[in-house]
Amino acid sequence: MAELSIENVTKRFGETEVLKGVSLDIADGEFVSLIGPSGCGKSTLLRIIAGLEDQSTGDIRIHGKSVAGQRAADRNLSMVFQSYALYPHLSVGENIAVPLKMRRMNGVQRLPVLGRFMPGARAMTGEIGQEVDNAARMLEIGHLLDRKPGQLSGGQRQRVALGRALVRDPVAFLLDEPLSNLDAKLRVQTRAEIAQLHRRLDATFIYVTHDQVEAMTMSDRIAVMMGGRILQCASPDVIYEDPDTIEVAEFIGSPKINILPVSLARSGRLSFFDHDLDLRATTRIEGAISLGLRPEALHLTKDDAVLHGTVAHTENLGAELYVQVDIPGLENRIVLRTGASRRADLGIGTAIGLGFDAASALVFDGNGQRVRRIEVQSAVAAHEVA
Repeated sequence: MAELSIENVTKRFGETEVLKGVSLDIADGEFVSLIGPSGCGKSTLLRIIAGLEDQSTGDIRIHGKSVAGQRAADRNLSMVFQSYALYPHLSVGENIAVPLKMRRMNGVQRLPVLGRFMPGARAMTGEIGQEVDNAARMLEIGHLLDRKPGQLSGGQRQRVALGRALVRDPVAFLLDEPLSNLDAKLRVQTRAEIAQLHRRLDATFIYVTHDQVEAMTMSDRIAVMMGGRILQCASPDVIYEDPDTIEVAEFIGSPKINILPVSLARSGRLSFFDHDLDLRATTRIEGAISLGLRPEALHLTKDDAVLHGTVAHTENLGAELYVQVDIPGLENRIVLRTGASRRADLGIGTAIGLGFDAASALVFDGNGQRVRRIEVQSAVAAHEVA
């Protein structure tokens, strides 16, 4: 296992600055996902950790020791690529054994025919074969050891790539979008297998993905990256329920969070289109104020409706229903997540009212930063009475 520290790492390609002072501490045995849109620098950061790229400035430390300038092979990190990177002419067993042979055997001992007659080669081959069998058994691919990669499914190839990383007994596993080439069913199955493997090994995993479902379901912590910076690093629950910025709130969550423009009275009371909300700011807020509401925070109502609109589109997911609502005066539609039992009541063009629990609302200032000094009106009233 590895305690790994990324200290103010920057990376430039010519005049383009890809990483802008990234710092992150990863504990022994932790599963950390780097997530963000394409071009945010997450794969570049992973390659720098692996030693495949050099940082422009900053440092990478493993167990407190700098690995700056150290070759990738000397860092004892295993990397699993998106493309599997398997040798097509070798069997599954031979593919898994490659890193062990490269580490333990000299060039002559690795020769196909002559190598087996060299001193010590037979014993090493037996040890390597046993370790390959153990890894294959753990990943449930023991029956595939004699097949070639071309005879395997995408999910099986990914397990072979994981097996090749596993036998190295690395201090950490680095995974660069390993599931992006799989179909939806295989992605669900394989991400469960990776999570189980992490629990079994209790090893350090650094996982790069653009898929928030993968990050939310497997990670101990998620580092959300945008524009070469880490905007927030926290547990999946905190990232979803308590985002630091509007960018994080909008990136994490499906359907996407609803963002409403609200105004601020001198008393601190927030309002939406002259409708007073049960929210009051207890601090000064700069710039235009936005209110964030997750689709599940909204509910259908007639009595305490804050939003009034018409159903524009519905998406039936079986157990639940996503409803897109046109609100007069708003450029973007509001999305409601509700139970599938309401399907018959929410036909296209139906006029509806929406309310929400004020405690579930997220407030952001004009710079997109979270405003946390917000009081729910009921709490405000109780405070004033006291």
